[in-house]
Amino acid sequence: MAVAQLWIVRRQASVTPNMTFPRFTTDKVVRRLRWVVLLVMLVDAAFTLIEQPPTFWHDSRVVDEINPLVRFFLVRGVFIYALVGSLYVIGSLILASVMPRKIGVAFLFFLLLEHFWGITSWIVYYLRCSLPLQNAFELGIAALIALAVCQTPDRHE
Repeated sequence: MAVAQLWIVRRQASVTPNMTFPRFTTDKVVRRLRWVVLLVMLVDAAFTLIEQPPTFWHDSRVVDEINPLVRFFLVRGVFIYALVGSLYVIGSLILASVMPRKIGVAFLFFLLLEHFWGITSWIVYYLRCSLPLQNAFELGIAALIALAVCQTPDRHE
């Protein structure tokens, strides 16, 4: 009887591999920073669509975009751009949520800087907005980052 029980235990151990499913982070910094990154990604995508030339809406081959990867999907139409962009945003944020904390925060800052540059390039080069407007935008994003990263200690009284 002991041999049969040992065989069952070994069989069950071999069925469940050592690899576990990734778990979403419970870290408050990562969770808060995801919202800031999501906002910046959506604003970048909105600027990309809003600032297309009027002929783009009739012929999607007329695209005004520097990033070759974004250009690749944008010339295929707004629906494809929105679909692939949505998958990219969701996938990026999920990936940042299951990575170890330091790597996840670094990845979120990479996404933040990449899309922040995209927004500021639209503001400065295409919209020809003034430096004070760009500085106001940068200050707003910096304030959101500070709110996401700087935590106040929980008070238990």
